[in-house]
Amino acid sequence: MDNNFEITLFSDSQYEEITAEISYKDQILCQLNKDNGPNNIEIEFFSDARLLAEQNAIKFSLNSFLQILEEASKELKIS
Repeated sequence: MDNNFEITLFSDSQYEEITAEISYKDQILCQLNKDNGPNNIEIEFFSDARLLAEQNAIKFSLNSFLQILEEASKELKIS
């Protein structure tokens, strides 16, 4: 897996359940929540939470991103 990705589980007051935030090189990409149940996880994308310098553009492997999404989803389901 790409080590530039990070998953952070936390409690967000906007949601009833624990959420998972996915970042790439410290840039928040998206947040997953399971308020509609563990088999109906929703994803919300963020485009301007923190902007990376141009040399660190958000460009990564699709397979790496799908892997991190799956890992975050699994972590949410067991939390």
